[in-house]
Amino acid sequence: MKEFFLNIWHIIYPIKPIEAILTVFALFAWSRVYLKFRANLMNQKELAFWSILWFSVIIIVFVPGKTTVLANFLGMGRGFDALAFIAIIALFYAVYRLYSKTNDLEREITELVRQISLRHQIKKKKK
Repeated sequence: MKEFFLNIWHIIYPIKPIEAILTVFALFAWSRVYLKFRANLMNQKELAFWSILWFSVIIIVFVPGKTTVLANFLGMGRGFDALAFIAIIALFYAVYRLYSKTNDLEREITELVRQISLRHQIKKKKK
């Protein structure tokens, strides 16, 4: 039954379902990036970074053999292994950056609250 539906799918659409799903997702994600850029919530460097990332995903989906070159360069057997390795490293780095920024923001908020509290205290004493 599964083979029947896959055969029909390939007749109607010459791409695999996973290729369609990942392409639609990447285009959707890129559209969110573009909308943020248009709303001036993102600069050109960020737009370029995310555009390269999401369009790379689309290229990798349709030309999966090219990831083998990356895998060979890294000394790994399969392209997917190399991409998974890079993705995990990138996620760890992203978590570190978020943790670092959160700590910086907490320090800034604490400092602002102290300053506001001291100003408020001084005004109360003057009355």
